[in-house]
Amino acid sequence: MKSIQNLLVLLIVLSSSVAFGQLTADPEDRRDQGREPLRTQTVDGEPLPFGQRLRYGGGITGFRFGNPFSLGASPVVAYQASEHLIVGVGANYTYTRYKAPYYYPTTYNQYGGRGFVMYEALPAVIPNLYLHGEIERSNVQVIEDGSPQRLSYGLTAPLLGLTYSQPISRRFSVNLTALYNLNYNQNRALSQAIYGNPFVIRLSFF
Repeated sequence: MKSIQNLLVLLIVLSSSVAFGQLTADPEDRRDQGREPLRTQTVDGEPLPFGQRLRYGGGITGFRFGNPFSLGASPVVAYQASEHLIVGVGANYTYTRYKAPYYYPTTYNQYGGRGFVMYEALPAVIPNLYLHGEIERSNVQVIEDGSPQRLSYGLTAPLLGLTYSQPISRRFSVNLTALYNLNYNQNRALSQAIYGNPFVIRLSFF
């Protein structure tokens, strides 16, 4: 009998918790009759404040173990300008270290910034697929061990392609981006050193 009473008390507590969670849920995150919540408006049709349209995040780039070792980071700040338009800026830094015996010991510091635009062109057909365009500026500093000379060079690249964005919440998504470097020239050592090939693949979060 006591165990039954304990079970009833537990059920009442759980039911109360569920009811409280429903009453205190963020109304902006509720599904409205099975539809996705708007990205720039509340459920009452009011425009979201500037701060609530901002999205922060980034990704890990140039990740390689061994020789060479490479690791980079690319923070991003994006703004939901309209229901289907995102604009943003980002920075990037990649550290690469070549070691003996296969390479002469050399350190590469690659850094730069970018501005980008993403537009969801066919939301009724393929939701969350964006046309993606950006301008990226990259600079590389080369430091050879034992040499006082430091070489620096840079390149500006226009990139065009697509981004598929999988929403996690209204202000956060997992993004897979495939871009083509319009400024890539296979005969230019600088372009090869920074990008390796004309295709740029990224996995980012914002």
